Amino acid sequence: MKFTENTIRMTIREKIVFTLILVIFATGMINPTLTTAQNLIITETDQKLAYESPVSFDLLTQRFIDNRNKDVNDPFDQTVVRTVTVIATAYSSTVDQCDDTPCITANGFNVCEHGIEDTIAANFLRFGTKVKLPEVSGDKIYIVRDRMNPKYDHRIDLWMTSRNKAISFGKRLVKIEIVE
Repeated sequence: MKFTENTIRMTIREKIVFTLILVIFATGMINPTLTTAQNLIITETDQKLAYESPVSFDLLTQRFIDNRNKDVNDPFDQTVVRTVTVIATAYSSTVDQCDDTPCITANGFNVCEHGIEDTIAANFLRFGTKVKLPEVSGDKIYIVRDRMNPKYDHRIDLWMTSRNKAISFGKRLVKIEIVE
């Protein structure tokens, strides 16, 4: 097989393009850039309607959830669907642990206004999922309202009202019960 000058040039061009694509891909893998939403998907008015209304909209699953006549912390009305053992940590609403709006969770809920320690962050559960931590707080119900760094795919992070409480909680292996 005889190579002409044009075929050799094409081969060199192809190698250069392939090398550039490979370098760009490798750079992206070594130094990934996380993007964050700068603007809320829904307006503040829509959020008020969603939180005041008994029917709320889950942004992750894009479906409506009917919360009428349900007491979230009624342990007798909850059935355990699944039990999982995960690493649990805790966080508080500070800029160094969250972002520039530390009181607002990933689904738009204001934990500082709410003031009750019943919010958890988890990447492997949908927003609105209710869980119990029997070893930590007995029958108390926690609700998934926040997300963690993507590298923590099978952990939970409990929101606490103060940084000292979060530090005292530390890092533990806990059994969680996912309830309906």
